[in-house]
Amino acid sequence: MLSQRSPSPPPLNRIPLPPGHFLALQPSYAQSTDLFPSGAPSTSAHDSNGLAPNVASLASADFEVDVRTGFLPLTKNLERLPAPWDIWEDAFDAARGQGVGDGLMLAGTRPKDVEWRRAIEMMPVLDTRGLERSILLMRRAHLVLTYIQHFYVHSSPPSQITHVIPQPIASPLKPVSTSLGLPPVVTYADTVLYNFLSTDPSQPPHYSLNPPSRAVGSFTNTKSEEMFYVISAQCEISGAAALKLMRQSLDELFLADAVALQRLTIYLTKLAVLIDRIGDITLSMMQHVDPEEFYHLIRPWFRGSDDGPDSRPWQLDQGSTSNTKLYSGPSAGQSSLIHAIDIFLTVDHTDRTPEIAPVDPVTTEDVHIMTDHTPISTERPTISVPMEATFVQRMLEYMPLPHRTFLLHLSTHPTPLRSLVIEHAQSQPRLVEAYDGALEALKRFREKHMRIVSLFIVQQARKQPSERIRLSLGQTEQVVQVEDVRELRGTGGSPLFKFLKRCRDNTTKAMIGQPKGPTYELK
Repeated sequence: MLSQRSPSPPPLNRIPLPPGHFLALQPSYAQSTDLFPSGAPSTSAHDSNGLAPNVASLASADFEVDVRTGFLPLTKNLERLPAPWDIWEDAFDAARGQGVGDGLMLAGTRPKDVEWRRAIEMMPVLDTRGLERSILLMRRAHLVLTYIQHFYVHSSPPSQITHVIPQPIASPLKPVSTSLGLPPVVTYADTVLYNFLSTDPSQPPHYSLNPPSRAVGSFTNTKSEEMFYVISAQCEISGAAALKLMRQSLDELFLADAVALQRLTIYLTKLAVLIDRIGDITLSMMQHVDPEEFYHLIRPWFRGSDDGPDSRPWQLDQGSTSNTKLYSGPSAGQSSLIHAIDIFLTVDHTDRTPEIAPVDPVTTEDVHIMTDHTPISTERPTISVPMEATFVQRMLEYMPLPHRTFLLHLSTHPTPLRSLVIEHAQSQPRLVEAYDGALEALKRFREKHMRIVSLFIVQQARKQPSERIRLSLGQTEQVVQVEDVRELRGTGGSPLFKFLKRCRDNTTKAMIGQPKGPTYELK
């Protein structure tokens, strides 16, 4: 039995916090509403009257970022929706089939493909209001509905000008997407963040003790597709330690005294090691993912409506062409992890040579993020838009709302790291070395990613598929490849050669000293 102890006396000089002070605000998930008495599953501080803090810490519940799992959810992902929404799960299962090669076919004309699409068109339109009580239900619903949508579009004959999405899918997908802050298309969050299970699903994920080891959903049922998702999830959970170091570093930036700068030097040195670890995990795809299967069997299902100059819109509103925005498919560029490291290290992806870009009147957020810590502007770009900055801004739209908010907060941190390193370069040469070392590691990561792109996309585009792949595609004869590798685009919609090279070069430009080591060129 513990001995009884009297409570500690209250402080004698308690100073009340002023109204609206951020320390007096509850986390947004704790705000009660009529519908959610115990707290609404929100990600914005909606009761703070716009006075929520410009938080740069990386463990805030408002941002759904955890020091143990990073951007991966700490709670186990759902494997199946309950009734009445299990009808979507049945349609998803029917599209995938029972095993490899048993699912729908790209541009499928078989009776099986036609009957499945007809069944989708005849499904009932279900109410989504019950889903909104659980963020796990909403995530699973978005995953299943968007996968079905991609199955419907890419199994359809390619002759259509506009893909009209059946209302049984489009109608529930729109409110689900709006609630999550995601676009109505398969995203990186669907394929990776909300699609993994750990070795022991009953326990929280952990980088070494309980890593991601299985994917719940797929297009092809191939081991290659599953490992593509699993390895991406392993990169994410490996990055949790990097986020923790970044949080500690941001605390030191506020102090910036001699002791803080010494700690910052140590943290940056450790960060370089962790970035290298993420890159090594990425390279493991070469051992676990078949390049031919990825390029010919898996990647085509990823494509969104924004797939180059010949893109065809996907129409979600029946009888209206107003909601035919072009959306990209899932891409590594939609991962918040590398964007966070870029912003923290003050890597500027602004291309000073502008290119003409159309103004899109429909966006999720009217914000402009600049990784050189230019203040965020609410004004929309008009004619001349930097390409890399535009890509970063566009990729924000494909991230979950809390992660997008986190990056926006991080980008407006009052003490940019690079400026501080430059300020103390003469008195703290080891700090400069550690900062450049972290950038060297980020450069190595980008070059490892370029090697993956070269093997899995560029080299595959240059040659005919093997007989094994042709049989899986239902092709009896070789099809002449006409794709110009110089014009290859990623599933995120960016020109591969130009974009990846510029990202790597922008990383080296941020260094205070001269880059070290050889440079890999995508070829």
